[in-house]
Amino acid sequence: MTLQTTLQLGTETSTLLCTQDGHVVLQQELQLGTTSLARQWMRHTPPTPLDIEHAIEVTEDVLMTLAVKLARTEQLQLSGSGAALILQGVGAAPDAVLIWSLEEVEDQFNRIAMVSQGRPIGHEALPTAPEFYAAMVIVRECLHHLRFTELVVKS
Repeated sequence: MTLQTTLQLGTETSTLLCTQDGHVVLQQELQLGTTSLARQWMRHTPPTPLDIEHAIEVTEDVLMTLAVKLARTEQLQLSGSGAALILQGVGAAPDAVLIWSLEEVEDQFNRIAMVSQGRPIGHEALPTAPEFYAAMVIVRECLHHLRFTELVVKS
C-alpha cells in the first residue's frame, strides 16, 4: 500500500491531495494561500513576530480540521506556486527538488523568526517577499499539525 500526500500550495487557496496506490482517497480545498495569507497578516517587511503569530493562528485553524481526516504518511510533497516561492527563496534552481527534514524546516523557520525580531535580513540571506514568509508558515504548520517528518519541494 503506497500512500502519498501532496499540498498544492497556491496564491489564494491550496489543495491537499492524498492518494493510495494511485487512487484519490482525500481531496480537500483549503482557504489558505501564500498571497491571501500575506495580504491579510504579513503587513511589515520583514514581518514582525505579531504578523507571524497571527498567520500561524489562521493556518492552524484551517489545518486542525484535517488532522483527523488525513491518513498518516511521513512525507509531504509540496507543489504549486508556493513551492516555487520556497525554491527561489532558498536560492535553489526552479527545477530543483528540495528534501527537508522536519528539523531543517524548523531551522529555516527559526531564521525567519530571528529576522522578524530584528536581525538584519541580509545576515540570513532571506527574500523580502511576504509571500515567502507566508509559504514557510503554512509548510511549517502542515508538518507540525498533520504530523509529517519530511518535506519534498518541487515546482
